[in-house]
Amino acid sequence: MRASSLLRVGDDARIVSTVGGFFQLILFPAQNGDVMAKSYPFIKKSLPLCAIYQQRLKMIRHWFRFFCSLILLIPAFQLSAQQLPTDGKLTVHPDLQQLGEALLQNKQGSIVAIEPGTGRILALVSRDKVDDGLNRAISKTYSPGSTFKVAQALEMLSEGTLVPEKTYPCHKGFYFNKIHIGCHPHRAPLALVDAIGQSCNSYFCKAFQEMVDNREAYPTQFRAINRWHQYMLSMGLGKPLGVDLPNENGGLMPDSAYLRNTHHRWNGTTLIWMGMGQGEVKVTPLQLCNLAALVANRGYYIKPHIHEASAVVKVDTTRHYCLAKPWAYDTVIKGMYKAVKNGTAASIHNTHYDICGKTGTAENKGDDHSVFMGFAPMQHPTIAVSVYIENGGFGADMAAPLAALMIEQYINGGLSEKSKHRALKWENKEVGITPVLIPVTLDNL
Repeated sequence: MRASSLLRVGDDARIVSTVGGFFQLILFPAQNGDVMAKSYPFIKKSLPLCAIYQQRLKMIRHWFRFFCSLILLIPAFQLSAQQLPTDGKLTVHPDLQQLGEALLQNKQGSIVAIEPGTGRILALVSRDKVDDGLNRAISKTYSPGSTFKVAQALEMLSEGTLVPEKTYPCHKGFYFNKIHIGCHPHRAPLALVDAIGQSCNSYFCKAFQEMVDNREAYPTQFRAINRWHQYMLSMGLGKPLGVDLPNENGGLMPDSAYLRNTHHRWNGTTLIWMGMGQGEVKVTPLQLCNLAALVANRGYYIKPHIHEASAVVKVDTTRHYCLAKPWAYDTVIKGMYKAVKNGTAASIHNTHYDICGKTGTAENKGDDHSVFMGFAPMQHPTIAVSVYIENGGFGADMAAPLAALMIEQYINGGLSEKSKHRALKWENKEVGITPVLIPVTLDNL
């Protein structure tokens, strides 16, 4: 940002900027060269302002009065949920949708549920605190975090650069060439199934690094990443799925051309964070749920859709097959089952039906995002779910319990009394989001 984009003003200055989609009103007098900023609904720290524009103070006051007059016409900011389409009969399950909307009260994020065998969207909930107009389920992209290890395992197993018996050491992470990859405490070393269940960062970062740098399997790193990119596209990642809703984002799965433009020179070490779903990879919650549906189907997905087929609405029921080998799914599903039975998502294990899932904790500039994707039952699955709670912390702490309630509601046709109490607790749980400060520029006034 240019120095001219920042302001240093006198005690009586008033400025307008935005915080995560909100107007930010600087309402307090400057002290010691700072201004205190009050924003709705968040209070920010004092902001040091470092360029002198006293001659433009009159213009700033003019714009401040203008924006204030607009804000007076806007009701108090509240959580808002994206509305479902009203242009025809929908595939949405009413009780499931209602539960999802309740669970996302006081939070920012999304919940998506799909019927794996048909691609019918059973629930599509998007709730925000910043009123930025985004449907977070289909238009917002995020780092997938450790949920992405499912896709990585399918690709590396199928390509033969990884075998289920392979182990890697992990001592709360590992160091490589002054790079430190952290990991939560767990027993080690682990083979692949347990590495999925325990969500070992060391395992997947090292495996991905070695795959990219494997000159026996691929003549160059360009060939390696482009082959990997083909697999990701076949899983419905890195491109729009074609859902029958507007403004779908395709996410990002980088190929060699993208990486050449971004890094100029790169190798497996450069990309090591992609192994655990960080770095350049980006997905939408819809894509994450579709990935769970693909695994549930053992190798294919049907384009997600929210409108029921009718005389005027044609639904594409084509099966889109993934490049992964059929036998690779058995290993990955065992890992996802272990994640729920005695791994990172053990808190949602139940004895009535088997859930296969994968937690994720997506790092970002603020508090970590809480992520979960999975399906149930393990055999003959009827529902796939993804939950993404912005700034919700560990995937096991929030996203997984919410997903479990959605699964129970659909499979059992309702919640038990105990689960109803849990749902009410989560409904009342508030998650503060980390706002992003976007300073006002005089050029934009």
